Amino acid sequence: MIKHLLGLFTQILKLFMTRPGVILITTLLIVMVMSVISMQISKNFYISLNREAYLDFKNLSYQLLISSEKQAIRSIQKEMQAFESKLTLNDPILKNKLYYQSDLMVLELAVSDASNCFNLNSLFKPSKNSYTVRPIYKEWLSRYLRLKLINEAEIDSFIDQLIDWVDQDNQPLNSGAENYFYIGPGSSVKQFTPKRLLVDLSEIQNFPIMQALNFKDLTSHLCILPDSNRQLININSLVESDAFLLASFFNEKNLEYVQSQILTMPKNGYDEINSFVDKFDQSGDFPSQVLSINSKTFKLEGEIITENFTANLDTLVILDISNLAVILRRDFNF
Repeated sequence: MIKHLLGLFTQILKLFMTRPGVILITTLLIVMVMSVISMQISKNFYISLNREAYLDFKNLSYQLLISSEKQAIRSIQKEMQAFESKLTLNDPILKNKLYYQSDLMVLELAVSDASNCFNLNSLFKPSKNSYTVRPIYKEWLSRYLRLKLINEAEIDSFIDQLIDWVDQDNQPLNSGAENYFYIGPGSSVKQFTPKRLLVDLSEIQNFPIMQALNFKDLTSHLCILPDSNRQLININSLVESDAFLLASFFNEKNLEYVQSQILTMPKNGYDEINSFVDKFDQSGDFPSQVLSINSKTFKLEGEIITENFTANLDTLVILDISNLAVILRRDFNF
C-alpha cells in the first residue's frame, strides 16, 4: 500500500510541477501522503506489538495453566486420600476456589464433581473385540428420555443409532444408522461410523434423529467419559437440577418428590447408601454399584483474565482405585 501511495504521489508531483502556482498544493499533497504513510506504519506497528503481546501472554498463560492443573489434581488426590469415606458439596475442594499466581497473572480455578450425569458409554460392555449392550443401562437411558418428553419412536431411533455408532458390524438396527446412512444411502460421500466408544458428547449430533431433537435440552444430564464405560452417581453432591437423572435411575415419575429428597439431604451428607435408597419405592430396579457417597471424577475449570486477553482451562480427570489421576479430556482456550 505504501509503494502504491508513493507512486501515485510521484505522478501527481510531475503533473503539477509543470504548471505555475503549484507550491502550496504540492506541499499539502506531501503532508497528506506522509500522514497516510505514517498512519499505515503506526497501524502495522500496533498490530505487531499486539501480536507479540498475545504470543507472550499465550506462552506464559499456558505454563501457568499446566502447572496449576497439576497442583489442583494433587490437591484433589490429597483431599480424597484424607476423606475417603464421602465427598459433599461442603468439602473445601468443591466449595472453595483455588488461586495460582505467576509474576504477571492470576488463575482462578474451580473443582466440581463430574459424576452426576449419564455416561453414554456406560451403555456398552467390552466383549472380546466388540461391545455388547447392557440392558439395565439401556432401560435407564430410555426412562431418562421419556422424562424429557421424547416419544417412543424417537427414543428407539436415538438408542439404536447410538448402538450402531459404537458396535463393530455394518448392519443397522431397526431404527439405527450405519456408515453412509448418516448422510443418505444415495450420497456419493461415504461416511463411516467410528466403531468405538464415544470421546465427546458432540458426536451424537451426527445421528440423523438429532434433526428432530433439541441437543441442549437432551444432553442436560448426559455426558461422555472418553473411552470409559464407568458410571457413578455421588448422592452427596446432588443438586435440585439433578432430579431428572435421579428420577430416571429410580424409575420415579414424581419429579417434585425427587427434588424434595435432594433438597432435604443431611447437611453433612449420607454416610451410607441404603438410608437414601429406602426413600424410593422402585429402589430394587436400579443398576447396582452406581450410587455412591463419594466421587472419583472431577472437572477443573480455570480462567486467567488480563486487561487485553483471557485464557481458559477445562479438564476432566478421574482417579483410579490407587488414587492415581488420569486426564480424560483437556481443553485450553486462549
